[in-house]
Amino acid sequence: MDLNVDMGESFGRYKLGNDDEVMKYITSANVACGFHAGDPLVMYETIRLAKENGVAVGAHTGLEDKRGFGRRRMDITPEELKADTLYQLGALDAFLRINGMEMQHAKPHGILYRMVSDEEKYAQAYLEAIKSYNPALFVMIPKGTLIWRLGMEMGLEMAAEILVDLSYDDKGNWVLERSKKARSPEEVAERAVMVARDKQINTISGKLISAEADTVCCHGDSPNAADVVKRIKEEFEKLGIQLTNLKNT
Repeated sequence: MDLNVDMGESFGRYKLGNDDEVMKYITSANVACGFHAGDPLVMYETIRLAKENGVAVGAHTGLEDKRGFGRRRMDITPEELKADTLYQLGALDAFLRINGMEMQHAKPHGILYRMVSDEEKYAQAYLEAIKSYNPALFVMIPKGTLIWRLGMEMGLEMAAEILVDLSYDDKGNWVLERSKKARSPEEVAERAVMVARDKQINTISGKLISAEADTVCCHGDSPNAADVVKRIKEEFEKLGIQLTNLKNT
């Protein structure tokens, strides 16, 4: 199982997250590409940190909305989304290349994650950008969504993801938080184990629903993200669940 975290979300003098500590416990980092968060220096330093810790890197592409942290819907055209995605992929790739690293995956951020999951025009535009840039990239997205099916039809590398530090409703939809709340590390670790071992996750109502995944995600902007991912790693090791990045799964 891969463990991924959203990282590189600081900007200028404004620091968000504890990337130095979080990076010690994960296998893949989703690095903000300057649209919803991050800036060139933060991207540069986050890539260096990932290299030092042997963590695979992917592009965390989002809507151009730093004020809303990419969590507010924007009425953009599919052509704009495709161009914006390519722009962000290229920006992150520059820092990877000078460090002798290759991009492992791409993942839409925030509300874009839902837009490409639910709306064909955005799903198609996003996948076309990935395919034209590097069809070998994994695309992190929930299994069974519209974009998942389209990606499979296009022959892309789709990686099923579950967001273990967010709530789910009984229909399998995750609940978007405008501001990330701290969750109990024990609770999140228990949910991660449930996904890895039982392919299930509990909902807000307490119901268990199907949750097949190649990777589980925690959010780096959570106040206790480092404690959460540390506890997940400890529980996985205790139970003999191997943590590895997507290229090695």
